Amino acid sequence: MVPFPSLFALLPLASLSALVSAYDWIPDPAVPGSADGGWQELPQLPGADLITDFPIPGTSAVFPLYQSSGLDTAEVTRAIIVPGAEARDSWSYWITMQNIKMDLASTDSTFNPNTTSIMSPCFLSQNDITAGAGNANQLNWKGGDWFSGDFANGPTNGDNISSFDVLDALVNYYTNASMYPNIQAVVLAGHSAAGQIFQRYAAMRIPTINDDRVNYIVANPGSYLWLVTDRPHQNASCASVNVYDKYKYGLTGGIVGYSTGDFKNLGRDGVVSRYRGRNVHYALGTADNGPGDTGCEASTQGATHLERGDNFISMLNNSNGGMPSSHTVDMIEGVSHQQDQMFNSSQLRERLFKEVTATGSLQNSTTATAAPTGQRSSGSNDAPTAYSASVTLGIAGVAFLSILSGVALL
Repeated sequence: MVPFPSLFALLPLASLSALVSAYDWIPDPAVPGSADGGWQELPQLPGADLITDFPIPGTSAVFPLYQSSGLDTAEVTRAIIVPGAEARDSWSYWITMQNIKMDLASTDSTFNPNTTSIMSPCFLSQNDITAGAGNANQLNWKGGDWFSGDFANGPTNGDNISSFDVLDALVNYYTNASMYPNIQAVVLAGHSAAGQIFQRYAAMRIPTINDDRVNYIVANPGSYLWLVTDRPHQNASCASVNVYDKYKYGLTGGIVGYSTGDFKNLGRDGVVSRYRGRNVHYALGTADNGPGDTGCEASTQGATHLERGDNFISMLNNSNGGMPSSHTVDMIEGVSHQQDQMFNSSQLRERLFKEVTATGSLQNSTTATAAPTGQRSSGSNDAPTAYSASVTLGIAGVAFLSILSGVALL
């Protein structure tokens, strides 16, 4: 008897791939310029609005960012704020998070993508302004000062606007009950340099009444704000505690301007106690053996991203009170310094898109940030209609074809 011909044999390989993927992942765009010389533009992204003049309350400064387009704010229950890393490639990080969100929606019928808003703040450098990615009215920083919480260099030097002030404005925007009445979680997701800013922000952020909704994901940072003066390693080039434990690496002096008054009132013990009470989620790639921060101060924490992370976790475990109950640790097996693989791991998918730490209703905040009313360059709607139109059979269709072909798909 001649066997019934497999329908798989009648389909090209590309079509078979499409059958098992209900969402066409957005590729990274080619962006003119460079991280060193400055980016020449902020590219348009499908599914995102490019907002060029997000207001920073109490100042005349504006700030550029990407935000999910076409969402009903009353339906949004979760916001993910994900900056770029040292290269300031915020568009790439927005795309990564959007791809994961829509892929999750295509494989999990319980997940509604319209309930999650993704925002990628653009911490521009002076070179980006000169090269053309920004304009003279937007906040910009010197080098990597933004991931320490330092003051912006422009548009007007001396305005004393910290990158932490920007994060305050973004968090307050999403916890504005008149705008997002049903928000349950604001997830600050940082990898590498962005992991640094969020770990430091978790310690230095001035509290608001909705702090229980804020979650900090700290993935593979190059260095940490250490909570104690002891270090796992010594380096003769920075042997003094006043050097290796100076902010941004510790809390012995040099406190960032955003926090000087707060730190004066609380001291080290108060800041550490507050940090321990926040929702901080550490994620370490088990193959991330790159050096990261090459400064002497960072070397006292460990030699690589992974070693510093392991040492920081050990410090928490051995501290008074042990590992805080609101802190978690995820080891992402086999992953190096790759933001897409870290965020797309099963552990971080759960923390990014599903985990909820707050209870009760959103409280009205006197520090809430109003919605931006200025320039908004619209992308396409990121509703489920963004799924690939070429996919018609889905998983059920694949299963049916596998039965006909005698091939079992697992």
